[in-house]
Amino acid sequence: MRLGIHHVGLAVRSVEEATTFFEGVFDAQRTDYSMETGEFLSRMITVGTGLLELLEPRGKGGLIERFLDTNGEGIHHVSIVVDSLDEVLTACKKKGLRVVGNRFIHPKSAHGVLIELLDGRELR
Repeated sequence: MRLGIHHVGLAVRSVEEATTFFEGVFDAQRTDYSMETGEFLSRMITVGTGLLELLEPRGKGGLIERFLDTNGEGIHHVSIVVDSLDEVLTACKKKGLRVVGNRFIHPKSAHGVLIELLDGRELR
């Protein structure tokens, strides 16, 4: 059912400053992935064999800005690759877990961690 951790998402005030930190301290490498919405800017970097998603707020009142205002910079979510997103979501709902949207397990159902589910079939 599960394949492993895909990445860890970090909420940061500045993607550029965070990237520079990880490059300087851990020899991180920028990937080709970046995305910007009205609420946030996302950039993926590799640190060794691991992948981090840096999330910077955009606009007022967005989810990353609210997270930073409440929690400060730090881990926002853990992304796990699963064999079948539909099967895992169905199992989560049967167990009474709180599912957010069509791919997140709410922290109140997951020991304080927001879990993003990625369908492994879509990543191949």
